[in-house]
Amino acid sequence: MKFEIGDIAQLKSGGPLLTVSSVEKNAIQCVYFADEIGEFRTYDFAPALLVHVEIEDAEEEEEED
Repeated sequence: MKFEIGDIAQLKSGGPLLTVSSVEKNAIQCVYFADEIGEFRTYDFAPALLVHVEIEDAEEEEEED
C-alpha cells in the first residue's frame, strides 16, 4: 500500500483520522488532532500499521440527493 502526502489514513486498530505529511521508506509521518489535549500532534508510523481512508465530499453527497 503506497501513501502520498495529503492522503487520509487511520491505524488498522482505529483511532483518529491522520493526514500524511511525509513519506519515507520505513515511516509515514502523520498529523492528527489529539482531542484529549486539544492540539495537533505529529507522529511517525510504520506503513504496515495504516490503512487508506476515503472521505466523501459533502458537495458530491448533496448532488446525489
